[in-house]
Amino acid sequence: MSQMAHALGRRPGLVTFAAIMMFLLGGFQLTFALVEFWRATWILFSPYGSFGGYLWLWGILDGIFALVAFYAGADLLRGGSFGRIVGILVAAFSAIRWFFYLPVAPWMAAVVIAIDILIIYGLVAHSEYFDEANAARVV
Repeated sequence: MSQMAHALGRRPGLVTFAAIMMFLLGGFQLTFALVEFWRATWILFSPYGSFGGYLWLWGILDGIFALVAFYAGADLLRGGSFGRIVGILVAAFSAIRWFFYLPVAPWMAAVVIAIDILIIYGLVAHSEYFDEANAARVV
């Protein structure tokens, strides 16, 4: 067994969990991007307005977040440090972004923010795994 396979075979459970949560986050973001592109009535006619008429811009932002989250999740499963860094950044920006939706969709926003926090915890708690995986790639 090569060192690369050995290092990747010992992937911590929280890293796998974070990768799966990145896929889940990407799915939520993609779904919400589609809802924003089709201007769902529950957003348009909410008492808080439609975010100044720029709902399509939020849809593009959510679509980009979804694609990046899917790629980061796949890279995390391979043990890549790029996935770790991008995963932390995407989860942090996603949590901040979903705070804007708390008045409009409080349950959805709370669920996505909780997922973001779990992703960040899973990736920060096992940073040594990514160091070992990168060292195995160099050798």
